[in-house]
Amino acid sequence: MNSKEMNKTILKISSAAIFLILISSYVGTTSNAYAVWGHGITHGPSLGHVYDYTYTDGLKIDSRTFDISKFSQSIPTQTLYVNVPSTITLKIFHTDGVQYLQHVAIYITNSNDPTVYSSGEWIAYDKGVGLTTNDPNKLFKSVTVSTSAQGHFLYLTFKITPQASMDTSNIIVKS
Repeated sequence: MNSKEMNKTILKISSAAIFLILISSYVGTTSNAYAVWGHGITHGPSLGHVYDYTYTDGLKIDSRTFDISKFSQSIPTQTLYVNVPSTITLKIFHTDGVQYLQHVAIYITNSNDPTVYSSGEWIAYDKGVGLTTNDPNKLFKSVTVSTSAQGHFLYLTFKITPQASMDTSNIIVKS
């Protein structure tokens, strides 16, 4: 190989290397970094705790924020007033990104068992479908939902106006 061909080969190799370095530095600076427990392993949605990562604002009812970072816990009783709009905001984290969140539901039940989902009232948000409700006892006057995303967080804001009273009940959130 003569020196002219060798210089062309070196130029091609160095150009390719520089191009790869530039692309790698761009991808590295614009991507979020989230540690997972192994290559290809994903963790489902969370309202406050994913292994070593915890956040304490997974639930907001009207102007009060609650730490719901444990699987099941009690919060102080909140009152939603008949014919007065209330807002419930869920902050949901997913390690793979919000595009992978398919379904989020709020179940209203009188059971203390977190595995029991009410056949009564529920409000759900489904990707591609939007808002659906089940209201056999006609508790809701209106329910709307809005969504926003920030990084790996999906914020679902439900605006609920009750039209009938009910006893103190439990809320179960499933995503």
